[in-house]
Amino acid sequence: MIHKYEKESLGRMAVFLLPSLKLKIRDEKGETIEEKIHQFLLVNFNGYTAATGNIFGFWKNSSGQEFYGEHKEYKVSFIGKERIPILENFLACVAMMIDEHCIYFETGEDSWLIYPAY
Repeated sequence: MIHKYEKESLGRMAVFLLPSLKLKIRDEKGETIEEKIHQFLLVNFNGYTAATGNIFGFWKNSSGQEFYGEHKEYKVSFIGKERIPILENFLACVAMMIDEHCIYFETGEDSWLIYPAY
């Protein structure tokens, strides 16, 4: 049996990982990084999804030093490629706020490391 339905494209999806323990850091106003992310994504992208649990990663830097991290995964959808730099810039700011060297970021088939410019 076929039912009629409608669907609405949400555009492209971006995924990024943030160190879960650092999301509880508070700024000078008492607001957590997690609250800042929540507000930014709602205002600029009208919503998001997040996953916690057993999300972890291992990686090596250019010197071969190995790292480990436990993360919270965020997913956000949006129409238009021009929206990507808005999110990238915000993630660079978050990296600075939580003293992270870089943040893992995916759009479509591509994955990136977002580095803050000090």
